[in-house]
Amino acid sequence: MYSVLNKAENAKFVKKPFPYLIIDNALPSDYYDKLNDSFPKYSMIMNNNEYKQNFAYRYNASQSLLDNNIANIWKDFVSYHTSYKFIEEFYEAFKKSIYEYYPRSKGRLPNKDNCGVRFSGKYTFNLDCQFVINTPVEKQSSVIEPHLDNPKEFYAALLYMKNFDDDSIGGNLVTYKFKDRPIFYGKSRAKHEDVIEFEEIEYKPNRLVMFLNTPYSLHGVTQKSVSHHYRKYINIIGEFNVELFDFRKFLQ
Repeated sequence: MYSVLNKAENAKFVKKPFPYLIIDNALPSDYYDKLNDSFPKYSMIMNNNEYKQNFAYRYNASQSLLDNNIANIWKDFVSYHTSYKFIEEFYEAFKKSIYEYYPRSKGRLPNKDNCGVRFSGKYTFNLDCQFVINTPVEKQSSVIEPHLDNPKEFYAALLYMKNFDDDSIGGNLVTYKFKDRPIFYGKSRAKHEDVIEFEEIEYKPNRLVMFLNTPYSLHGVTQKSVSHHYRKYINIIGEFNVELFDFRKFLQ
């Protein structure tokens, strides 16, 4: 089984301002092409929800694993990336960072007996592997501000699957660092005047970005150009039932 972390040893690994890695050509090209060719129809992922322009629609692992319309190659991919074997790969890639940011985690990390697919049962640690599409941009889009993900989230990985004929620009992931101490407002968002852009990571085919979620894991998305193209990617998540940190103590 091919994993998005098969090439983790050759990844670009960033330790500060927060731990993340980037892997180009994460999957073998012939395997990636097969996945790309059998990507579910956009209408299936929208799942009869109202159409909105420049909006993200998601199809969770709990849905796709039971859906006969999902190709077997994708079911195998989703099954693996919601398994404990994949968690072990994550541990291997981020081991030092996990113990640096969560020093009390030794002996308390997820194990094969307490994890499972999110929304399919009651688990201590919930795994998901989502199909995600962003609908076309019909008018100038706004930038997604620097923000943190859900504090229950332990890790997130994005496998970008940009269509080969997609000539749109923007919509890239941006990582940030605080100018001083963490400062948030609203729902774990940071103002641009309180942060410094660290790196812009281009949305491109077969590129993986994975990060450990911490109080410093600030990221956002650049403005997207007006385009008729859909965007697609895979979102791989591992989260606890409890919050790992409390960003609220840093609220303005």
